[in-house]
Amino acid sequence: MATVITTRKKGVEKMSRHLSRLKKQYTAIIRKSKLEYVAICIELNIAATGGDLAEVEKNLKDAVGTYLEDITEHPETEVAPITIEELVEFLNDTEPEWYDRIHKKKKLFLRPLEIHEVPVYV
Repeated sequence: MATVITTRKKGVEKMSRHLSRLKKQYTAIIRKSKLEYVAICIELNIAATGGDLAEVEKNLKDAVGTYLEDITEHPETEVAPITIEELVEFLNDTEPEWYDRIHKKKKLFLRPLEIHEVPVYV
């Protein structure tokens, strides 16, 4: 009888952790690349694209939802945030076209962010 209760308790604890992930807010960074908007979810290391801000936000929410459903079904899946190297690659790949013009003229050390590059929560 104790084994059944322990197993059930562990199952409830796993499900509770997964449900808390579903209710959590996640940080997203959205940038405009040359062709489209690109968004990443920092905590889950998920990316999405879209033709405009509304579409990329919707696509990222859908991707996060699908991912959370998948890890609920497969709890052995390791969830890891984006690494610094991947974040730097994302920022370099989606660097605004105007940045080169400003950077060459002013020799900036720090890179300015566009107004819509403020992290949002999905």
